[in-house]
Amino acid sequence: MNLEEKDIELEEEEEEVSIDLLEIIGALRSKLAWIVAASLFGAVLAYGISCFLITPLYQAQVIMYVNNRKSNTYAESISRTQITTAAELVPTYQEFVNIKPVMQRAIDEGGLTGYTPEDLLKMVSTQLIEDTGIFAITVTGAEQFDVAEIANAVARSSTSEITEHIEGATTTIIDYAVDPMQKSYPSNKRNALIGFLAGFVISSAIILAIYFLDTRLRKTEDFAKAMDAPVLGMIQSIQLKTPDADGKTQNDSKKSEKSGGKR
Repeated sequence: MNLEEKDIELEEEEEEVSIDLLEIIGALRSKLAWIVAASLFGAVLAYGISCFLITPLYQAQVIMYVNNRKSNTYAESISRTQITTAAELVPTYQEFVNIKPVMQRAIDEGGLTGYTPEDLLKMVSTQLIEDTGIFAITVTGAEQFDVAEIANAVARSSTSEITEHIEGATTTIIDYAVDPMQKSYPSNKRNALIGFLAGFVISSAIILAIYFLDTRLRKTEDFAKAMDAPVLGMIQSIQLKTPDADGKTQNDSKKSEKSGGKR
C-alpha cells in the first residue's frame, strides 16, 4: 500500500468520524427541549432531597497547641528543637484524644447527658496542621447547638488526660468552638448541580440509544449509506383516486357536494 492510498483511507476515516459527530449533535439538538426538561427535573429533585430528606449535619472545631516542656513554668524562649519535637508529638496526641476515657470524662465534666462514649467517638475527628505543634478537634453532629459544647468538653478532657498520662507535655486550647450558624452537610447547591448534570447525562444517553437503535431509513442519505450505493432517482408518493358508487372519483364527488347548492 502506497502513501496515497494511506492518505485516502485516513481522509475517509476522518470523514466518517465527523459525520458520526454531526449525527450525534443533530440527534441531541432535535430533542433539546427534552434534555433541558430532564436536567431541570434532576436539579429540582436533587435539591428537594437535599433539603427535606437528608439529615443536616453541623460542625464545631477547637484548635489545640502542643506544649513540650518539663515543668509547669514557661521558659522565656522556645528553641527550634522544642518546636520540632512538639510537631512530632502531635500525631500521638491526636490518637490520644480518640479514646473512651477522654470521651467519658467529657461526658461527666461537661454534663453531656444523652451521649455515650461510643456516640462521641463517632462524632469526633482530629486534623493535623502540618509542620506545626497545632491540631484541630472537630465534632460533627445533627444537633446544631450541641456540637460546640461537645468539642469544648472533649478538648478540656483530653488536655487533662494528656497531662496526667504523658510526662513533660500538655496541650493548650488556643481557639474554643462556637455554635455553627449553618450546616456543613449536605450542600444544597452542590447536590442541585449534581442532579442537573445527572439529568443531562441520562437523558442524552437515552436519546442517543433510541436514535442509534432505530434502523428505519428516513432520508435519502440514510438509504445511500445503508446500501453503500448512490441514489439515482426518487419516486414521489401518488394518491390514487378510487371511484364511488356513481362512478365518480372521490375528488369529483367532493367538488359536486361543494357546488350542489348553487345550481
